[in-house]
Amino acid sequence: MSQIIGNFIEDVLDDSKIFMMEFFMHAVPMTKRKQTRYLSMAFMAEYLANFFTFKEEEDIFFFQKQLQLKSAANYIANELLENSIKYNYELGKYPLRFAIYLLERNLVFVSKNCVNKKTLDKLNNFINELSDSDVTEFYFRQLEKGAEEKSEESQLGFLSILNDYEAKLGWKFETVSKEPEITSVTTMVQLATN
Repeated sequence: MSQIIGNFIEDVLDDSKIFMMEFFMHAVPMTKRKQTRYLSMAFMAEYLANFFTFKEEEDIFFFQKQLQLKSAANYIANELLENSIKYNYELGKYPLRFAIYLLERNLVFVSKNCVNKKTLDKLNNFINELSDSDVTEFYFRQLEKGAEEKSEESQLGFLSILNDYEAKLGWKFETVSKEPEITSVTTMVQLATN
């Protein structure tokens, strides 16, 4: 069974891929995961910068535009990968996938990982609250909640992606296993680059 929520373009997954990584996190020691994520995202940001060059004579701020794009791409990619690693169901040894697609002048970031029922329920609660809320108000509520509870699960990353970068966010859920209940979660972020 599969379900799509939010701004998720399913047919983009067949074409337009410019970058893809696959991680087998069960094989990476816990102490090396953060470093692995940072190195992967730094490489990805540099790689993407080559696709978005601006002509100097057309725009005197081309370096600034390229830097802003690299910064946004790095933040979004890092957030998606961090969440995928943090919430990944490791017992099944499913690979974690991360890809970037180029659609006209838009970047589409896609992460895919597997989660257990408890994690899926938390994500669904967040998505339901997000769809019923104003993004800015929800962002500040989550900031307050995080400060009060000192929680590492504030979901501020998704809210920053929506609020700060005006990106579109969507999810696709697919059942992988019924016993134990494991679901594949594909998260998509669409970022306009112009």
